[in-house]
Amino acid sequence: MSLVPVGRDLARALLADRKQAADLAGGAIHRDFPDPDLAAKLPAFAQRLDDAANPALGRTAPTDPAGWGLWLFRYKAERMIVGAASFTGPPNAVGEVELGYQIVPLHRRRGLTVEGCAVLVDWAFCDSATTAVVADCGEYNLASVRTLEKLGFVRERATRGRLYWRLDRSR
Repeated sequence: MSLVPVGRDLARALLADRKQAADLAGGAIHRDFPDPDLAAKLPAFAQRLDDAANPALGRTAPTDPAGWGLWLFRYKAERMIVGAASFTGPPNAVGEVELGYQIVPLHRRRGLTVEGCAVLVDWAFCDSATTAVVADCGEYNLASVRTLEKLGFVRERATRGRLYWRLDRSR
């Protein structure tokens, strides 16, 4: 497994041209990628990258996520993009970053999500401003529960069918 950071060109290609996206990502794009949730978020992510690179916006432009955005999971054995993980942005005022992830159904239960997310969690903790990585999942999403437990996250609370998790720097 390798991780591919998503920059402007790749974000735009994921929206409009799967062949170009595959070329930029260094592997074919699995037919079930992205899932509907990520597909719905991609236009806003791509627009943020466009705005960050637009000098006409000056100080009003959002900052480039520079790693604090979307990363693709490239499964080396098949040279294929099979999933992704992302941070919602750089560390907030108390040093927390939020992690989200998805993987195509055919490639689940292989440890790929744990492998990819472990690299990103380690990467996040390389930034001294990061004090914790947080995540949430549906209470009946047993695969996500197992993933977060394997990564060392601790369940903090449950609210309205969602479980909230935390992994502090001190691990």
